[in-house]
Amino acid sequence: MKASPSELSHTRTRAAQYVRMSTDYQKYSPENQKLAISKFAVDHNIEIVATYEDTGKSGLTLHGRKGLQRLLADVHAADREFDQVLVFDVSRWGRFQDVDESAHYEYVCRQAGVKVTYCQESFNNDGTPASNLLKTLKRAMAGEYSRELSAKVYAGQCRLAERGFWQGASAGFGLQRILVDAHRRVKGPLKDRERKSLQTDRVIIVPGKPSEVALVRRIFEWYVEHGIGPYRIARRLNDFGICNARAGKWPSQLVGNILNNEKYAGANIYGRTATKLNAPWKRNPESEWVRAPLAFEPVIDPSVFKAAHNMRRRRTRFLTDDELLDRLGCFAKSARRITQKTIDLERTLPAGQTYARRFGSVLNAYTRIGYEPRCHGMSPEVFRASRSALRARVQHVADQLRIRGHSLAFSADGNTVTVDNELSIRFVARLVRHYDCRSPRWKVRWPLRSSPHLLAVFRLDAAFASLVDVHLFPRGSLPPGRELAISIGKGREGILEKFRFPDESILIELTARCPLEMSYERPDTAAD
Repeated sequence: MKASPSELSHTRTRAAQYVRMSTDYQKYSPENQKLAISKFAVDHNIEIVATYEDTGKSGLTLHGRKGLQRLLADVHAADREFDQVLVFDVSRWGRFQDVDESAHYEYVCRQAGVKVTYCQESFNNDGTPASNLLKTLKRAMAGEYSRELSAKVYAGQCRLAERGFWQGASAGFGLQRILVDAHRRVKGPLKDRERKSLQTDRVIIVPGKPSEVALVRRIFEWYVEHGIGPYRIARRLNDFGICNARAGKWPSQLVGNILNNEKYAGANIYGRTATKLNAPWKRNPESEWVRAPLAFEPVIDPSVFKAAHNMRRRRTRFLTDDELLDRLGCFAKSARRITQKTIDLERTLPAGQTYARRFGSVLNAYTRIGYEPRCHGMSPEVFRASRSALRARVQHVADQLRIRGHSLAFSADGNTVTVDNELSIRFVARLVRHYDCRSPRWKVRWPLRSSPHLLAVFRLDAAFASLVDVHLFPRGSLPPGRELAISIGKGREGILEKFRFPDESILIELTARCPLEMSYERPDTAAD
């Protein structure tokens, strides 16, 4: 007697299918995988009830594969509707470089009572010694395929770089990418984010806009002939109102990158850094770089670039902590006052940011050499008391934010707090003081070296014991770098009244999150 459809449905195995495609051959397209899995399911009386899919995802790691991550989570669900997972073959499960990682994810499924079946493999995944041996071999072959492919691709890129073809993304300031065919015939310029459409096409770089080319040459002239360093060059460009390629201000690091990059002398350098098989980026030794001299039309004469390079090498070398402190100590003996600005301008010293990174802050470096800074006219004793009071206030605000579930990230000096990776707040403490027998005043200045969303100014009494009030300045409310002196008792504080609050509770309110309630009322409709 023939079984009824309802009886057949009870005897069928319920399964989920997992599909993955990266950039492999067309036979691994999701549609073809699903078609093969569907045929396997029909032949083995299996009903597919769920699909987990990762399209355009590498199989080297679990990271970014939301389909597989969801599958591994669902196998432990109490209301799971399947007891089997169908996969096209072992490589679709993953090309993990460690075969034990691939086995681990399969074991997670098997431990939860879900069997993993590879539809196109010649072995039956039944746990027998022969099956396990073949499966391990297939996993190793899947990982080896990725390793071989990675090596072939990198070798091909190196050969193209040696022939003078550009392998990077954007060309950089003063340069332009040009699309050429296999015979180097020009096809046209490539704008930012544009890519070549044909696999046989290639990319070269040429000098860009005349104004940018002239500026690059001027940067090298300032550095080589006038001895002006990257920091002062960047400041000069910003003072002139000249924007970089991103229509922003010039940081000194960008100027340094231009002075260091051989592409401006026409050389094509490839392989400075590399990442293979989803491993972290690493810097390659110079002996492994691929260098093609005079591959492009130079913007800078190679002799000028060589002179700049030699100057950079003489000026740039790693200094130990003791050497940094010795240089700073010698400078402190001859300078009237040390600030981060005077450090940046002193040619015998590294940048102030170097001291900040090495010692946590520039103030910590001052302490190491026994230098007592004067800040805003305060004596060293008053300055230390002000710092201590500020730390206590910042810690109090941070504790209140953490209690409310916010995540916090602090700057190196501890005075800038980023809340939930969204809102950055810079904290400073100020005293209400008398200057030259005049009315009491307090001073405020928007920080030059950081651009927080809010500047929180704690006004403290003379003993640093209690808080007078809090002024909260949003970005753009104060002129950057300009110090403002606000007198008390002469009506001059009125313009700042809108920024004043009695205590720091305003910061708790500003960072609070509230749920959005959405309602929809159906409009009345008249009867026809």
